[in-house]
Amino acid sequence: MAGCVAIAVSFWSVKVLRTSIAPSWTMWVPGWDGIHVDRTVLAFTVLLIAAVGLLFGLATVLHSNQGQPYATLKESGRSPMLGSKGRLRSGLVVAQVMFALVLLVCAGLTTEAFLRLVDVYRGFQAANVLRTEIRLPEKSYPENTQVVSFYERVLRGSNALPGTIAACLVTNSPASNVDNETTFFAINGRPTLKAGEAPSADLQISSPDYFSVLRIPLVAGRVYSYADNDNAARVVVVSRSMAARYFPRGDELGQQIKLGAGESTEQWMTIVGVVEDVRQNWWNPITRPTIYEPFFQSPQHSMVFLMRVASNPAGYAASLRGVVRGIDDQIALTDVGTLETEITDSIAIIRIMGVLMALFGGVALALSSVGVYGVLSENVARRIPEIGIRLALGAEPRDVMKLVLLRSLKLTGIGLAIGVPVALAVNRAMSSAIFGIVSINLFLLAGFTVLLLVVALVAAYIPARRAMSVDPIVALRYE
Repeated sequence: MAGCVAIAVSFWSVKVLRTSIAPSWTMWVPGWDGIHVDRTVLAFTVLLIAAVGLLFGLATVLHSNQGQPYATLKESGRSPMLGSKGRLRSGLVVAQVMFALVLLVCAGLTTEAFLRLVDVYRGFQAANVLRTEIRLPEKSYPENTQVVSFYERVLRGSNALPGTIAACLVTNSPASNVDNETTFFAINGRPTLKAGEAPSADLQISSPDYFSVLRIPLVAGRVYSYADNDNAARVVVVSRSMAARYFPRGDELGQQIKLGAGESTEQWMTIVGVVEDVRQNWWNPITRPTIYEPFFQSPQHSMVFLMRVASNPAGYAASLRGVVRGIDDQIALTDVGTLETEITDSIAIIRIMGVLMALFGGVALALSSVGVYGVLSENVARRIPEIGIRLALGAEPRDVMKLVLLRSLKLTGIGLAIGVPVALAVNRAMSSAIFGIVSINLFLLAGFTVLLLVVALVAAYIPARRAMSVDPIVALRYE
């Protein structure tokens, strides 16, 4: 019966899981659309249910054939629980408590990681930013001057739209689930290094308003402007982490770098400003050093377009299409949406992991509480004669309740004693596997440990109340 219920619930839960989670959450989860109850797994589960039922039934039959019926009946009236059977049931409760703690800690860690990632991108104030991608065909735009002219007109036209605060271009917007291009670079005045030994950094190419659109703070110096075009001296802006790593004395402003390593023929570029670090994607353990190069000095055919507006950025999509169509009706906007949606979608996998872990942890918590309740209920039923004698000899009901609750705390304590080191090991493994996203949290571990203790006490309360209400006269009749 339990197997039939579980199979029915599995079909229902998979359906609910697929229909209740928005498609935008799952766009980065490969194979999500194909999630279903697998026939092979289902067949294995049915066989496992049958095997477990036969195994425990056979074990019970074999155990019942041992010893004399009279002695067994007599002993069952006095013993709280048959030795091997009692140890097995207690062991199962201990295991349930242990797994409940591990799953709850994993759920807490993934949920905490999701909330931390949301906070990382909150500074962008992404709710009012429209995002889209524009790709210019090289056949139609073979010259850099043509590329610059097109994007310059797009920026001018979008900035002229009512309600537009600022518009910009960038090669790769944050939370795109695509890593930035990595480049080697050389620092003027320092020894020339080979390609494998040269320092490296992420490279972002953007228009001047990129930093204001995403509210990226300026740390030192200035950001580049529209005057930093192809006719001006080459300049760059670097991130705080790059300045700290390669210019620890704080003398980065005015220093010159060039892209490439060794004998690169690229032009030297002067560092004119330092901006705050930006985490590109959720899986990046730390923010990488980043070089920001002006778009008008290094134009690209494919760019991400960002536009900050007063409200309702999605409502500007049609107007932006009109601006682009007025310049070249052969160019289409792709992946039009808000930056907030982009960020939410990119970290959906962490949210889904947290939801699933929470569900599994809740099931494990329920199983452990039912296990504690079941073992203690049988323990109380078998100890009714003993409890009756205790009460008849003057024991207080609260002493009986304390006896039952201590049994609950003992089983739970053993499970937690095993579960805490296991949970710490899992915590450490998750922290090392997803460094910078999941971190060791002892307060979370302590909180779930206390929760399991409370749940165990609640599960033990009903059997304890039953033990307190035992009538000594009725109990002694068992003898």
